[in-house]
Amino acid sequence: MARVRIRLATSGDSHALADLRYRFRTETESATEIRSRFLRRCTLWMRKRFRSGSRRPWRCWVLDDGKQLLGHVCVQLFEKVPNPVDAEPEIHAYVTNFYVIPEMRSQGFGKRLLDKALSWCRAQGTDAIILWATPGSKSLYRRCGLVQPTDIFELRGGAAQMR
Repeated sequence: MARVRIRLATSGDSHALADLRYRFRTETESATEIRSRFLRRCTLWMRKRFRSGSRRPWRCWVLDDGKQLLGHVCVQLFEKVPNPVDAEPEIHAYVTNFYVIPEMRSQGFGKRLLDKALSWCRAQGTDAIILWATPGSKSLYRRCGLVQPTDIFELRGGAAQMR
């Protein structure tokens, strides 16, 4: 097997990344969008966000063996409202779209990929790094130092129904 490397994604990776995104999401759930339509839509979205030298808040790292992409992880930085009380950093990071193709799992590539993303987040001076974990990924996240918060709330599906 060729040497696997981790590198920043470029806009040229957008179609392959869209294909991996499709594989990632349909591995455990049925698609509700036609594959070709999704790939077109997702490729355009990724092309805008993963341009080389982009100053946008998105970054994506890929596992690349020189022939194909084997996995990826994406990070979006987002600002916090300034805080006059203490000197906490005023930026958070959202880790998402973390996927390694099934045949490359359990070889340490996912941990290396996640470590790269987390190191970059720390270098940006983030206050907190957040993500949504699948049941199968929780042990990896714990090994990398992430913990489940007790102070976060979530609302899914739009506005809450008032009772």
